Amino acid sequence: MPTPTPSSCPPPPDACHSITELIDLKKLQQIQDAFAVANQVASSLIDVTGVLVTKPSNHSKVCDMIRATEKGLKNCMLSGKELGRQAHEKKKSIHQQCASIGFIDAAAPIIVNGRHIANWLIGQYHVGNVDTAHVRKYAEEIGTDPEEMVREFEKMPKLSREDFEKKLVFLQVMTDELSLMAYQKLMQQQQNVELNHIKKELEKYQSHLENLVEERTAALQQANQQLIAEIEQKTTMQERQNRLVTAIKCAAESIVITSLRGEIIFVNPAFEKLTGYSADEVINKSPKILQSGAHDEGFYRDLWQTILAGRVWVGRFTNRKKDGTTYLEEATISPVRDEQGKIINFVAVKKDITKEVALERQLNQAQKLESIGILAAGMAHEINTPIQYLLSNTEFLREVLNDLAKMQTGHDNLINAVSAAGAFGDEVAAINQLAEELDLAYLTVEADKALLETLEGIHRISTIVTAMKAFAQPESAEKQPENLHAIIENTVDVSRRQWQNVADLELCFDAQLPPVPLIAGRFKQVLLDMIINASYAMAEKYPAPAQRKGRMTITTNKVADKVELHLADTGTGIPQRNIDKIFDPFFTTKPVGQGSGQGLSVAHGIIVDLHGGTISVASTEGEGTAFTITLPLKKAVDK
Repeated sequence: MPTPTPSSCPPPPDACHSITELIDLKKLQQIQDAFAVANQVASSLIDVTGVLVTKPSNHSKVCDMIRATEKGLKNCMLSGKELGRQAHEKKKSIHQQCASIGFIDAAAPIIVNGRHIANWLIGQYHVGNVDTAHVRKYAEEIGTDPEEMVREFEKMPKLSREDFEKKLVFLQVMTDELSLMAYQKLMQQQQNVELNHIKKELEKYQSHLENLVEERTAALQQANQQLIAEIEQKTTMQERQNRLVTAIKCAAESIVITSLRGEIIFVNPAFEKLTGYSADEVINKSPKILQSGAHDEGFYRDLWQTILAGRVWVGRFTNRKKDGTTYLEEATISPVRDEQGKIINFVAVKKDITKEVALERQLNQAQKLESIGILAAGMAHEINTPIQYLLSNTEFLREVLNDLAKMQTGHDNLINAVSAAGAFGDEVAAINQLAEELDLAYLTVEADKALLETLEGIHRISTIVTAMKAFAQPESAEKQPENLHAIIENTVDVSRRQWQNVADLELCFDAQLPPVPLIAGRFKQVLLDMIINASYAMAEKYPAPAQRKGRMTITTNKVADKVELHLADTGTGIPQRNIDKIFDPFFTTKPVGQGSGQGLSVAHGIIVDLHGGTISVASTEGEGTAFTITLPLKKAVDK
């Protein structure tokens, strides 16, 4: 086998990797050594310039003796150079008689992604027609010991050309496998480079999206300019565009690109996940497919006037998903310009802020209720004192009236006795005349009745004030064992003005119900909203001045380790088309100005998220609605 020499392969370009960059050198050496021993041939790997990559395997002593001489080494180098040239040109395994002693040598190229990066050389042991006479003669010719070379030659195994060519086929299979291994490693390296670059781009883009709206708008305009430039680039820029598209697809925000006519030409996976629409369902369609009816024509007219004028529009949409539920999103819509400054597209970056807004409104509602509670508690404290005065004085007046009635009875008896005796006739007649004019009997009965009604009213006011004071107690941030029935009764008393003229209310309580772990203030909010909603439904079904009233029932039961609360009404009911939407944020059937659509959404969050319970609804349109709340029941803790 000839000494590796530089081949005619031109210097590799910058993108041409060496074989040791793609396959571990230790692995290459192991494969080469195993192949040489198994096939009884000498073996080595060289790069395209002829430089050894691995240590030679299984070399014969004959060839070592030849290369130890000046003339023999020169012949080996010439033979190796020619063999490498032919392997590079033909891009396949070849064999030929070496230009030195005449053994048969072979080379197989290793080609990766169309580039020749190395050769695998074998030989030395296929001696062909070379005999001892030829070996002795060649030893004398190059100036080495003929007898020693003959002895070493005779030790060499003899192979037929047919056997050698079979080994050459095996060699081609091995180099093909090495080429495939190297190609896969090259592809892996390229993919790693691409993935790292995409990761950096994505991190950069994600950080960009989290800035303030003004910062995002400025950055988005810059990104649009970059996108326009990339679209106009030639084929050489396609790879960079693909990376940018990948980053957009991985973005957490919903991204929509439209034509100048408003037709959707691109949506990212975040859009599909948010809206429930696939890209195929919305491409070439108008964004009107998302409209919920919450915005009037003026809203959209202002939007289009802004972006067609080349300015950035920033605002919020209340849109509708494919399943009919509504959601709130914050959007930044920017015009995309070409190099000449002409608007060619619009790009919208949108973020679902439904939960954030709902939480904000819950916080505002809680703060509002807390303020109202403080005010109500103060009012209850101030009202209690004059109520006590009224109660005490009215009870005193009723006692005085009863005493006067007794005195009047004695007076009547005296008049009757005097009249029967015939004495003081004129005086008795005058007194009887005055009593008849005053109608003292009637005044006594009616005055007592009026005072009794006054006492009932004062007691009713006192009950309401007590309920308001209990309802307005400061809220705990943690669940505490609470008397659920007391909370229901207080809420019913506080909301009496809402339901008393439109419904009769019945409370059916489980007398054995233990304390329930609650955040009392939040639960009162849910219960109050539901009672008011039921009152609206019955007021709509039984409008004034009709004498009929609806019926509202609140029932509690202990079921296993849970408490069930049922609130049913005989109001207008909920249409089946709306039954699955009532817990969605912003959904409401009330006229504009009478509801934000947050009541049941907030109730769902308080019951499910804060208390770990459930809330469900059953309704028949025109007949009524029933809500069921379940709350986990833990062992009561003494307060």
